[in-house]
Amino acid sequence: MDLGLAGKNVIVTAGSGGLGYYIARAYASEGASVTVSARNPDRLEAAVAKIRTETGGSITAVVADMTDADAIGAMIDQVEERQGGIDVLVSNSGGANTAPFIDMTDDLWRDAAETKIIPQIRAARLVFRKMLARGAGGRIIFMAGTHGRQPHAHAITAGYCNAALQNVNKALSEDGGPHNILCNVINPGPFATDRMVYLAQEKARDENIPMEQAVAELTAETVLKRYGRPEELAAVAVFLGSAQASYVTGSTIDVDGGQVKTI
Repeated sequence: MDLGLAGKNVIVTAGSGGLGYYIARAYASEGASVTVSARNPDRLEAAVAKIRTETGGSITAVVADMTDADAIGAMIDQVEERQGGIDVLVSNSGGANTAPFIDMTDDLWRDAAETKIIPQIRAARLVFRKMLARGAGGRIIFMAGTHGRQPHAHAITAGYCNAALQNVNKALSEDGGPHNILCNVINPGPFATDRMVYLAQEKARDENIPMEQAVAELTAETVLKRYGRPEELAAVAVFLGSAQASYVTGSTIDVDGGQVKTI
């Protein structure tokens, strides 16, 4: 199947590691011109060099912290000036820290929003404006998570942030529809990444259970009884950015091995 991504200009934010890295690699493998941003220059350069070696694709690193509005704006301007436009934004960000509810201060709630909700909305807003001005349509993909639909006490801030992103996406798809700017959310379930290590540690601490038990219980929540492979999620992200997904917008897609049980 030809995904029609050859020569398309793609931005993947927070892409030096975790799921963002695999998404950037998948787009590069499809022949897209990929720009990856992250805040750690050494880690970012290493990730981009590895992707370039593995795929032979066109991939560029731009150091930019998602929580720094000026840096993200400059990065997006740079991509547009260099490439002539932006076709796909994968609006990814770091995960919010969490704690037991009774220990969550107002500052921790604000920090969660500043870490995940606001940066992703900011990047989408800046790119949406440029897509409107260009008049060639585009794709915006938010990276949220299943806790927005299936809350957990040990990941309460993640649920709050993810639910907000799903709501924003649904509304934004209405704005984008007349301009062929398609907006969707991916909800990753439990994947074999550093983020899942952190959530398992928090679960173990909150419930006073061994780490091994926490991991076993998290994987047991899925129908497939395992963590996902990052490549499995990247394939969905690439599809949503492709010509083959031309009738998909306003959707929230769970890539979770059957973790979410609600309809």
